[in-house]
Amino acid sequence: MKKKGIISWIQTGVRVLLGVMLLIAGWLKVQDNSALFESVAYISWIPIGIKSLVIDFLPWVELAVGTLLIVNVFGKVVKPVAALIYFSFFLFAIYGLGTGMEGDCGCFGDPESGSILAALLGSEFGWKMVVRNGIFLAMAGFLFVQVGSGKSS
Repeated sequence: MKKKGIISWIQTGVRVLLGVMLLIAGWLKVQDNSALFESVAYISWIPIGIKSLVIDFLPWVELAVGTLLIVNVFGKVVKPVAALIYFSFFLFAIYGLGTGMEGDCGCFGDPESGSILAALLGSEFGWKMVVRNGIFLAMAGFLFVQVGSGKSS
């Protein structure tokens, strides 16, 4: 199989995985946004109006972008938006770690609820969240890799 074909298949898998992660995170926040509310409320330098927009619209943006990533529609717009979302999550994880934020962001549910995803990926602020979001950001960046049309094997 040619290198271009392999990378295309990997990018498809990455795109779908990132979309599924956004769908899960968005859906869980739509069900209960209290952890998101607490996380955003912690950041004192963000104006209340922006905090309100984040709390009200982020779950729905995650659901929309996740769906569009999975079905591969409007890729030229959706991929950069997804990368921006994952970049924001990465910066937020670093901010949370650096400022000593406690609790969780509500992204993958409460680990105490017995959720396998919450136990595996975690939603609590710390190094695990920074690494997880760094990996997701790198995956989002991989969606922009283009392989030349030269012959490769």
